[in-house]
Amino acid sequence: MTRISRALALFCVFASVDAAPSQGPALDSVMREKLGHAQKALEAVVTSDWVALETHSRELERLTGDRRWTVLKYPEYAPRSAAFLRAVQALHKAASQRELEAAPTAYANLTLECVKCHQYLARQRIAN
Repeated sequence: MTRISRALALFCVFASVDAAPSQGPALDSVMREKLGHAQKALEAVVTSDWVALETHSRELERLTGDRRWTVLKYPEYAPRSAAFLRAVQALHKAASQRELEAAPTAYANLTLECVKCHQYLARQRIAN
């Protein structure tokens, strides 16, 4: 239960951080879609709904290949995008293998990758 509580707390942090508005409506749209799938993934982790967790982790992975994600293909975003993809793949693996212990940890790691990127974006906006 402690892991689930931590995941929920991290998710709340993630939900309060928005994509940089200067990046345009296309990226904002994909980030909103990502947030929706992340919220549903949290629900699936908490309820051990493996089918939903597989579905939403697959959708998160699909979004990394979406043309709207293009801004994240620039060199400064590439490591963050790759880390997010690895975290999504770990979440999907936990879901597909029905790993009750690994799923909350994978979700927390996914959320941390989101937060790290959004913090980076915030620092970049301040620096600019």
